[in-house]
Amino acid sequence: MRNLFRVFFSVILISGLIVIASCARQEKYGQEISNRQLTSIRDILADPKAYENKTVTINGKIDNECQTGCWFYVKVADGNTVIYVDIGKSGLAIPQYTGKRVLVEGKVIIKESGPMIQGEGVEIQ
Repeated sequence: MRNLFRVFFSVILISGLIVIASCARQEKYGQEISNRQLTSIRDILADPKAYENKTVTINGKIDNECQTGCWFYVKVADGNTVIYVDIGKSGLAIPQYTGKRVLVEGKVIIKESGPMIQGEGVEIQ
């Protein structure tokens, strides 16, 4: 009986450690993010010309995502402000991560609908 308890306890402990380790794992897609200095999404939206064709790094939560994972919207943590991120043109696609925190590096492009990010590197946190 005592050995059965030890085996059961060991299985529970190992399972818990696996769950904790998988939660802390970051998933990376595309190029390695080289610039960890964040640019505010609000700043990009407020003055897009100042950021046009510049490479920036943004973070937030994935608010909405295409079914094939080639584009998504990133929402700032403390509000409803979002920016469109297209990673399909970089040959990337990600699994469904709506609601997850994300770090994106890419170039600011201005379209008729407004500024967007042409993503080149993505980290799911």
